[in-house]
Amino acid sequence: MGYLRIFSPHPAKTGDGAQAEDLLLEVDLRDPVLQVEVGKFVSGTEMLHLAVLHSRKLCVYSVSGTLGNVEHGNQYQMKLMYEHNLQRTACNMTYGSFGGVKGRDLICIQSVDGMLMVFEQESYAFGRFLPGFLLPGPLAYSSRTDSFLTVSSCRQVESYKYQVLAFATDADKRQETEQQKLGSGKRLVVDWTLNIGEQALDICIVSFNQSASSVFVLGERNFFCLKDNGQIRFMKKLDWSPSCFLPYCSVSEGTINTLIGNHNNMLHIYQDVTLKWATQLPHIPVAVRVGCLQFSLWKHLFP
Repeated sequence: MGYLRIFSPHPAKTGDGAQAEDLLLEVDLRDPVLQVEVGKFVSGTEMLHLAVLHSRKLCVYSVSGTLGNVEHGNQYQMKLMYEHNLQRTACNMTYGSFGGVKGRDLICIQSVDGMLMVFEQESYAFGRFLPGFLLPGPLAYSSRTDSFLTVSSCRQVESYKYQVLAFATDADKRQETEQQKLGSGKRLVVDWTLNIGEQALDICIVSFNQSASSVFVLGERNFFCLKDNGQIRFMKKLDWSPSCFLPYCSVSEGTINTLIGNHNNMLHIYQDVTLKWATQLPHIPVAVRVGCLQFSLWKHLFP
């Protein structure tokens, strides 16, 4: 089973616990949910829709609400717009305006056997196998360079241009022959790589202006900030095992704040490599996001 819940927390005062009305919608999707994203996933409209990734299926929903006339409040519902049945078991996904398209978002799904599957809204576009693949890693898309970034089992950050993926040899059927290795036609070639010497937990693209973007990588014992060409801006050695992170905009010009949770039930805030704040949590954080929740500036999710 896989439950999807949508919350709208609104504490009346600091310290208030969760209220029943904070839960807007709860739906049993029957399959475990791997990832959820929000974007322009439906053709003919620029309205936001919900993409839900299951192990063998990608579903896109619309979420709508109806004003209630009784004490039970407003009513919310989800409607399935379309779904794609996957030929391979999914691991994770990313989305964006691949190829510079306007007014819509495309979705890229990474399978557990190393295939990147690209969907143009209701249509399947193409699939490509990553070279030298062993195990799936985190996946992100950079709109500034029109590239997909991942961290391979070789412990290196790899960047692949979307145009190179689109025109590479088709990978609808995987063949491990010498003829394929020698290649005929266009092979999938990496744009740049950087060896970080450890496995990665997550990767995030940060861009607060049009002139520059940064690639943040959370490793097992370090976190890295890279330029979009793979050069290191800075790195920070961690004294504990991280569990999650989130780079976000800093109030100081030219710097970036990063939230990092760890397995010691701690949450740290860094400004570049300088520790600015830390707090003890009751549990290990597994995901963290920044939002405006009245009295709270951040929220954390626990297992």
